[in-house]
Amino acid sequence: MSNMLILDPRPPVTEAANDLAPRLTTLDNAVIGLVHNGKTHGRELMEMVIDELRGRWSIAEVMHIGPPSPGYGGNPDDAKPAAEAIMAAISAIGD
Repeated sequence: MSNMLILDPRPPVTEAANDLAPRLTTLDNAVIGLVHNGKTHGRELMEMVIDELRGRWSIAEVMHIGPPSPGYGGNPDDAKPAAEAIMAAISAIGD
């Protein structure tokens, strides 16, 4: 049996994990954030999801969060207004 060296590329965890946000009991009057990766059909996929949700709940507002294109690395400051307003977020990858 040979020895094997395994490298873990993840950075060490230096902070305690935050508690999870409480689960919403309803999406009525909620502001929903739709997070997509900017690839082809990502936004369209998220629109179909929100159409389904609107059939069940009275959603107050939808905020799209995602780059204008997949190659754009983004700026965290661009997401701050949405992060302060949204009550629930849905993430998906389209291509």
